[in-house]
Amino acid sequence: MTAIITPPRQQPPPAITTTGTAEPTVRLHATAAEFTAAQWDRLVDDDFDLGLYSSHQWIRALEMTHGPQPVLAARAGCLTGVLPTWTSRAEDAGGLFEPVAMTRRLISMPGRHVLWLGTRRSTAATITCAPGPLRRPALTALLEEARKAAADQGLACAVWPYLSGEQALEAAACHPLAQAVLHTADTWLDVPPDGMRGIQATARSKNRRQWRHEREEFACHGTVQWTGLTPDTCSRIAALLAATRDKHGGSGGTDLMQRVLAAQRAAGLAERAAVALARRHGEDAVRAAAVFYHHGDSALYGRYWGTDGMAPPYAYFEMTLYAALDMAAQRGFRRLHLSVPASPAKLSRGAQAVPLALVYLPVSPGARLDPKAVQRHNHRSAWPWASTPGSRDRSWARWITPGG
Repeated sequence: MTAIITPPRQQPPPAITTTGTAEPTVRLHATAAEFTAAQWDRLVDDDFDLGLYSSHQWIRALEMTHGPQPVLAARAGCLTGVLPTWTSRAEDAGGLFEPVAMTRRLISMPGRHVLWLGTRRSTAATITCAPGPLRRPALTALLEEARKAAADQGLACAVWPYLSGEQALEAAACHPLAQAVLHTADTWLDVPPDGMRGIQATARSKNRRQWRHEREEFACHGTVQWTGLTPDTCSRIAALLAATRDKHGGSGGTDLMQRVLAAQRAAGLAERAAVALARRHGEDAVRAAAVFYHHGDSALYGRYWGTDGMAPPYAYFEMTLYAALDMAAQRGFRRLHLSVPASPAKLSRGAQAVPLALVYLPVSPGARLDPKAVQRHNHRSAWPWASTPGSRDRSWARWITPGG
């Protein structure tokens, strides 16, 4: 039997005085099931923010798969904000949720010593608080209760990862110990009304030739079929998605993916899903799959990709980008979310890189990071993106200037 090593239990620190225009009260709930979807989703931005992964449906699907996810809820007469929490398990190992790797050792403790904030293992987070004058007081109170919860569990800090750069700065400004640390980039594509044709019209001739070659090579060997997240589709794609996930350090295999997809159907997410299936000419076997979900009427999110290694050439780009962009245009979506990592391959195909940052909130005031070290880290992390032609987002400038 392998021993589970936990850090020494710390004494709860004294409460930190915070200020605000209202005084919300915060309560810890055992599960998101204690809220209705209407209560919860009223707090989720329905525009271009990454609201899908903060939605009640998405979090309930995760709870059906992995168990309850405790939620801090702020009220000031009504529900004004929610903040899910979770802790790392053995199956969560990997660089995506290891502070040492995420911050180039600026934050030194391992993920198992952290109280994670936001949706479990989400690489696209958002603040889930009502807009208006109650937003800042609610966020301040939620962060302070998260700090206390981390202390009660004997953890070193709370970390809220994968927030947009602007929202990380907003959250960090709400608590005297919180600091925003840039740690990666997300990728989006604006969807022209005519899909790939519109992207090609503004691209360099070298890129147009490359994209045309990749699409023609794929079409010579295979086809893409769009379908829904039906039970039959789930049974066909679970092993493909699991194989790719396991290749990148995941665990649980096909059984876990089957549970994930079944839970999503039970939570109602099948209504938001679109699945691309790739086959070789003359074969019935599905060789690759890509799963997308929409949020409101604005954005289409690429979530899962999988292949058995026998997919037609360039299937990844055809399914996750080219065909997906055409489908998004046909259905009236305005943005296609390609997710992390923000690779050069995505940027060379028209994607835009935008900042993602975490909020670091230590239990003890003495564990706050050196502000100058944080500023240097943020500058070094942002500069390559800000100087890359594919990174047109102006928000990078906030991370390379003093006080940004």
